[in-house]
Amino acid sequence: MRKKIDVKIKKVKCEIQNNTLVVRFDEPMKILSSAVLNSGLRKTMAIINHHVPKSFDHRDPEGVLRNVAKDLGLPDDTVGFMTAVEIPNMAIRVEKAKDLTVSALVTAGFASLYPAAAGDDTIQNNKVGTVNIILLIDGNLTEGCMVNCIQTAIEAKTVAIRELDIRSHFSNSVATGSTTDAIAVACTGTGEPIEFAGTNTEIGMMIGKTVKEATKESIQKQDGTLSSRPIIDRLKERGITIDDIVDAGLELFIPSHEIKSKEKVSELLREGLIRALSDFNVSALILAALRLQEDGELGLIPSLTRDEFLKDPISLIVDENIGIAIANYISGTWGFYNFLYLERKKPGIIKKLGPFLDDAIGGLIAGVLSEIYNKLREK
Repeated sequence: MRKKIDVKIKKVKCEIQNNTLVVRFDEPMKILSSAVLNSGLRKTMAIINHHVPKSFDHRDPEGVLRNVAKDLGLPDDTVGFMTAVEIPNMAIRVEKAKDLTVSALVTAGFASLYPAAAGDDTIQNNKVGTVNIILLIDGNLTEGCMVNCIQTAIEAKTVAIRELDIRSHFSNSVATGSTTDAIAVACTGTGEPIEFAGTNTEIGMMIGKTVKEATKESIQKQDGTLSSRPIIDRLKERGITIDDIVDAGLELFIPSHEIKSKEKVSELLREGLIRALSDFNVSALILAALRLQEDGELGLIPSLTRDEFLKDPISLIVDENIGIAIANYISGTWGFYNFLYLERKKPGIIKKLGPFLDDAIGGLIAGVLSEIYNKLREK
């Protein structure tokens, strides 16, 4: 199976051959990369991005890529990447300005490997790239400019990940990539020399736009991760599942005339939570708590240090206001009083959450439980 890809650069031919993206040049092109095969600064006639299974664990990944290049009839100097992302889920973006063209080819996804934030305490030995960026530029870049291009592209990739709110598996902060990302920038050498590619340059703006948009599209195609995904998914990505929330609510269950079975209240609570979390007003309040929690942990709340925040001081009251707002929105006065009771008990996972998040989840449980009992009383 072959599928041609138009990168809008005359000297470059690009296609997907089975499980491999193949980029061929009419003449050797200067390339700077962190690829698995033939990395560094060199001239080459081709670049490949080869798909391997998620379970790939080979002692000689370079040898694997050499064989792939050989089977494709490509020269020994071919620059080679690996990815667990399905190659058809690659995204391409092209920007043109006068005689300058920037094409970004990106394969990106996080379902196959763990997302991480730079500085996380983690070491991974897997060589399979999860976010691979190939920048093709019809222009004459100095070597310093090529380094600058990579810098700008990485910044753009990070913006894309931030806008999708992808969380690090290791620190739960916003991810900056995966543990095995790779990048290449190649240029035709056409035109006047270009020395800089920062974000305040024309080429830098083109790189930023193409890489950001292509990264987001590829992640969405590969993982189905949308910026508008349900708040249930956003909570799960932070280690908070519906099961956790239900279990916390059940710790407060007291059999009554209206409902005697713990199994029944579990079923009703789950249904009520899913219903409440599908309301964008509830989602917005929980998102506010998530953001405030993150800012507090980073010491970004004015006049409140990180250490003070983590102690959940008595003087911090707006966290409870968020919980009250959620409970009151769902079930009015009954939700409010139920929240005050739950706030004292802090059942289940709630006791493990931070100042804002524990009250937000507490308000959610209190509101839904009150709503359940109110409806049963009305029958």
